[in-house]
Amino acid sequence: MPISADNADATRQVAARRMDRLRVRHLKLLQLVASTGSLTAAAQELRISQPASTKLLQELERAVGCSLVDRSVRGGSLSAAGQRTLERMRIAISALDAVAQAGATPPHRPLVRIGTLPLVGVELIPRMVALLSERGQLPRLTIHESNVAAVLGMLREGAIDCVIGRIDSDRLEGRADEFRITRLTRDDYAIACAPTHPLAGRRRLALGTLRTHDWILAPHGTHTRQVFEMRFASQGLQPPLPLIECAAFHTNLSTVSTCPLLTVAPQSAVQSYVRLGRVRQLDLAQPFASDSIVFMSLRDLPELPALGLVREALLAVAGAGATAA
Repeated sequence: MPISADNADATRQVAARRMDRLRVRHLKLLQLVASTGSLTAAAQELRISQPASTKLLQELERAVGCSLVDRSVRGGSLSAAGQRTLERMRIAISALDAVAQAGATPPHRPLVRIGTLPLVGVELIPRMVALLSERGQLPRLTIHESNVAAVLGMLREGAIDCVIGRIDSDRLEGRADEFRITRLTRDDYAIACAPTHPLAGRRRLALGTLRTHDWILAPHGTHTRQVFEMRFASQGLQPPLPLIECAAFHTNLSTVSTCPLLTVAPQSAVQSYVRLGRVRQLDLAQPFASDSIVFMSLRDLPELPALGLVREALLAVAGAGATAA
């Protein structure tokens, strides 16, 4: 028998009233059950009794309308519905944590939490900060630098407000519609060496020539290493085996400035070392592919005014040609 519109409205109103009764402890309880694997341990973390934790869970399950925890003799684990619920609730928990951080900030300095990939801070972030400071609009910033998986995880959980960096579509795992994505600019990959390296100053170098030299490269599994090896493979060449592997671009560029090694890094980073006179950028017959630098935030959340200022400033310093998706 179909449900009438009046009955559907009444059901939604009841659910809304139940959600209104939820408190921070309800949210924290589900998070702690997931991390400890036990309702008892979660109760201890919250410093409440076992019956009180059971009551909190029952209230939460009534509010969402389904069972959230599968109990066993070993403790408890989140059901599939519990996992989906926690994904959403983590954003709320992180938002509450952000409120606490922002409370310690003067009212005229709203807080923006940024996640970045290595080397985005070489040019884009300093220029963005300078522009906002010049305009008298600079918010308080907390900047977390890590790899793609880590910063995307933090964004999905609401631990940060945005991500700035290179994010290829494979890393989004078919979930691109979760994000508001603004393309800022493009950044080529470039090969760097010491000014005294035998290849410095030579023009239109072929990839085959580079294979015979020693390299310091990012490890397997990184996007940079993947781009590097695919460029050689596209010409039917075996990529060179690095003498040194290191994930830190600054370490790699500093190292090649002092010894006869080659490395690959984003051109913006290489050029910053070129301007200091520490390295030379090799002139390649066929340059490496470029990557898009993007600004990402969660589509489901309204954009905070201060976050909008950061995004607009990044667009301004990145130059023309940026588009939103």
